[in-house]
Amino acid sequence: MVTINVLDHVEHCYSNQDGAIIKSIIIRALSNNECVTISFRGVDGVTSSFVNTALIELLDNFDFDLIKANVKFVNSSKQINNMIRSRFRFEVNRRKNLVKVLA
Repeated sequence: MVTINVLDHVEHCYSNQDGAIIKSIIIRALSNNECVTISFRGVDGVTSSFVNTALIELLDNFDFDLIKANVKFVNSSKQINNMIRSRFRFEVNRRKNLVKVLA
């Protein structure tokens, strides 16, 4: 199990650059078949840019079910949880609909 304390790696959870740093750590862990716990201790909020890069872009490398089963979030606020949930919901549905259109 890998625990990522986001503020150990980035100063804020605002930009795509911040998200890219966290995403690379997550990809390394998931590629090694490790579970990941992401701690937002001390983080007041996140932007969609951060979430899109750090988490949603994981869908380019991994199936949603694998992400859901192996990535956990702790020490997060309602705003952070809602942002992550809504972005994954939107993107997973968008990709499913895209597959239906192409089929």
